Amino acid sequence: MARREDTAFLPLHKQLSQDPEQMLALYDQGAQEVLDVARFEGYFDGWDPAQLRWPPSRSPSGPIGLPGLRERVRLITAISEGVPGLRDSRLAEAYEQFRRATPAYQRANRLYYQVRRQFLARDAGDARAFLQLYQSLYLDALANGDPFVSDAGEAALQRARIARPPLSHAQAVAEALSTVGVGDDPRWAEVYAYALDGGTAEAPLRDLLQEVAQGTLDYIAAGEFLSTRYNTYTNFAWFGSSVWKVITDADLLLYHLERSDGRIDRPSLDALRRDLHGAQAMMVEFFQAHRENPDHLKPIGYWYGHQYTYLTRDMTDLAKRLIASANRLVRRAGGGAGEDAGEVRELALPPLLAGRVRGRFLEYPHVGKRGDFTPWRRAFRIGRWVASSWRMGRRKLKLAGSSLDAAQRKGRAWEDFLAWGTATLRAFDIQVKVSVDPQFFPIAEALELRDGKKKILFLPTHQSLLDHPVMYQVFQSPELLAAMGWERPVPCVILARTRLANAGPAVKVGSWSMTMFGISAEEFDRLLEEVDGFVTLERSRDAGPTTQRLVQALDQYPGLTYPVGTTVAFDIQSPPLQHALFAVLPQDVVIIPLALRGLHALWPKCPKGNLRINSGLVEVVVSPPMPGETTLLPRRRSLRTQVESAALFQAVHITTLLNPEPSE
Repeated sequence: MARREDTAFLPLHKQLSQDPEQMLALYDQGAQEVLDVARFEGYFDGWDPAQLRWPPSRSPSGPIGLPGLRERVRLITAISEGVPGLRDSRLAEAYEQFRRATPAYQRANRLYYQVRRQFLARDAGDARAFLQLYQSLYLDALANGDPFVSDAGEAALQRARIARPPLSHAQAVAEALSTVGVGDDPRWAEVYAYALDGGTAEAPLRDLLQEVAQGTLDYIAAGEFLSTRYNTYTNFAWFGSSVWKVITDADLLLYHLERSDGRIDRPSLDALRRDLHGAQAMMVEFFQAHRENPDHLKPIGYWYGHQYTYLTRDMTDLAKRLIASANRLVRRAGGGAGEDAGEVRELALPPLLAGRVRGRFLEYPHVGKRGDFTPWRRAFRIGRWVASSWRMGRRKLKLAGSSLDAAQRKGRAWEDFLAWGTATLRAFDIQVKVSVDPQFFPIAEALELRDGKKKILFLPTHQSLLDHPVMYQVFQSPELLAAMGWERPVPCVILARTRLANAGPAVKVGSWSMTMFGISAEEFDRLLEEVDGFVTLERSRDAGPTTQRLVQALDQYPGLTYPVGTTVAFDIQSPPLQHALFAVLPQDVVIIPLALRGLHALWPKCPKGNLRINSGLVEVVVSPPMPGETTLLPRRRSLRTQVESAALFQAVHITTLLNPEPSE
């Protein structure tokens, strides 16, 4: 009985692995549901619809046989071969819409703040009154916008809860709000002048704010359209079909190997079967994760947090192990004979899992890994890194015991982190190039960003645990200092996951462990809060109170958060951002997205526990500021999830991190 209670805390795939019959039933059910959707996407053009049936793992006549296994391979091969081309065309269409919407949104932000300054100067009301006027038009435009019309393929994905129409959640809420009406405020008719891009004009307040609201909503809709397609065709279809092809190929191969006249021992075959069942159980969990409703305030399963990327990391590792194990057995069997001769052959790793892909939205070729260290050189460099980390840990302990006040301690600790980031990058010969989008400067000027009174939140991509030393380098770069109008690096408040210090080299003896900082991970987390003034988030804890603490800290310091909450499992994986974060941000926050190109290749998450850190080039692109006043959805309880805003910021990350043009 105790064992059953313990399994409730295991990931779903591990629970299912203990009940193979239930697991295979759910696997078959999920597979058929995917086929029902895939037939609308063109993967099976020219096929007889009656053929699109998933052969069950068990039928009244017994377990699946050779014809069924062959049919599974045929079905999944059709999907896996069709996904890259369909992904390219779908993303090209979505990107073009997003690209066209971007200038109008950036113009809208500049227009909004020009008119806002005049409104306040005329004593027409305070900043809150101006925001309320704007948001009434924002909600009105949202409620009365044109609904998104899906084609047959995307409609099928939406029915299966794998995709969603842009603005569908917020639009439904806005239509139901009784306060959507704009009203007859006399200030709507007052005329305001503005100057943009070398021209001047004037118009009534209502017309100007209507332009801002519509430009913003068009941008949000285009961003959600792009991010939804990216999640569907990259994170779900491309990655999922790649792993699935390994599973179906290995399943068919195992059938033949089990009939290889005793040339392979039973324990080896049983081990391959266990891995195969483990991979099938992971696919069940993967199917369910992608059907999670993103409107929920808190995640139910895995799609929004570190559990999901751990799942996809483990799927990647297990797929590679399946290939390696199966191929060893093929070599031992010496190939097949008779009708199975063409099917008893070594399996190939799908291109996405092997890192050999072509198409749109891939890594830029000029960034990333520049070479591999020899084992000795890597050990030497890791040793240098550990030494600098140990010294920083000693300094942090001294600061904790010093008589300095909190602000002084934070300033000293920030300088230590800047130095540690520089030492880390130098240890591994990692270069960082920072570039600022040209549109940053006119928008920053309109927002009066240089006055130092704005609540700033930096929003970087999160692909590797090297993000932290890279960001410390960014914060002291001349490019960012010039863009922000800072004379010197300004300490930030970082929202960080607990026990990050465990990710590097550590010493473990039983239950005792010590990180490379010379202290335990728990002690390091305590010092981050007490000395550095950071906000740490327990992985299993409700994020609400923690993010509120970050919001409160924005009154004193700029903030930095990694809104995915976890690093990624493969180079072009981009999970949705944690929408709960955007629900608690103040309306007057200014969000600055950053894309850290090429970073994943320098310290990949796969395989589990990987410490193969490489040298190379990281290019950090600083996007134009995105003001919360215009961009975040109005504060209404029914809009608290901010799904659409999170999707927009994910789209900004995708389009700056990856190359939207065709590439190899």
